[in-house]
Amino acid sequence: MQIDLTQIIMAVLTLIFGLLMRYVIPELKARMNADQMELLRIAVKTAVYGVEQLYESKPGQEKKKLVLEELQRQGYIVDMNNVEKTIDYLVESVVQELNIAQGKAA
Repeated sequence: MQIDLTQIIMAVLTLIFGLLMRYVIPELKARMNADQMELLRIAVKTAVYGVEQLYESKPGQEKKKLVLEELQRQGYIVDMNNVEKTIDYLVESVVQELNIAQGKAA
């Protein structure tokens, strides 16, 4: 008597792929987005610190424009509404961190 394992193997593979689609792939996508966000935050921090170092006497809005130009030069898209707002928040948070570190704001 021969046992046909084809149906059982197909069921197990379907279950495995279903679990991958349900749990693993969304986790990978979330992790990639978190990693991309961290890279963006590092780029923003570097740009803010650099502009502050080089152009300390310029007004804040002008320095912010220089930061956005630097990010755009590095390849970050800064003209889409949602991305621009996210970058804007990142820039403001890094500036606040810098001000606190320099004792300019509490």
